[in-house]
Amino acid sequence: MRVTKTFLVLFLINVILFSCSSQLSTKNPASQSSVVIYIKDGSQKKGIVLKRDGNNLIYIDSKSHAKESIAYENIVKLTEANEIYDFEGRPISESTISDQQGLNKTLLYGSGGLILGAAAGAGLGIALVGGGLDLPPLVSIAALGIAGAWVFGSMGYDNDFDEAVFDVRQQRYKISKAKRDKEINAEKKKLEAQQREKEELLKKIEKKKSE
Repeated sequence: MRVTKTFLVLFLINVILFSCSSQLSTKNPASQSSVVIYIKDGSQKKGIVLKRDGNNLIYIDSKSHAKESIAYENIVKLTEANEIYDFEGRPISESTISDQQGLNKTLLYGSGGLILGAAAGAGLGIALVGGGLDLPPLVSIAALGIAGAWVFGSMGYDNDFDEAVFDVRQQRYKISKAKRDKEINAEKKKLEAQQREKEELLKKIEKKKSE
């Protein structure tokens, strides 16, 4: 009986905490969400959400790697994609994210959860004893301390994961932008050279006409 009540309390605490976590919204998806878009014609699109613009969803398509728009009236639903995409709609491997991911928030949130859980356990133990339930306070302190460390540690891990994904996206974007800028500059110089050649040719033609 005592064990059942203890686990019931832990279960309720976990449910309450995780119910506060963000869910993917079809009507207002969070920016940078990697999604699968189900279209009314039966087709599917995949990519990374940029924003909702009026009645349109703006996203980067995973096939074209370009910014595209879909009217919400044509969308059935959005679900989380199995892959995580960068700002060009290209998948990011788990190993790439793991190489970038730290444990700062995991450890911070985990230790904080341990302290909060232990404090809650102490209060619960006193309350249960005061209510006539023969439950050693150390049991509730240990149980809720572990539960708190696990729950908040998981939140910290998710935070570290999201930061790692964003860092990879930024790094890839900078590399891609530098490559595009280099190509644009090269094309600009090529056009300038062609313009100079054209001007020189025109000068030669004008010179021959004047002779």
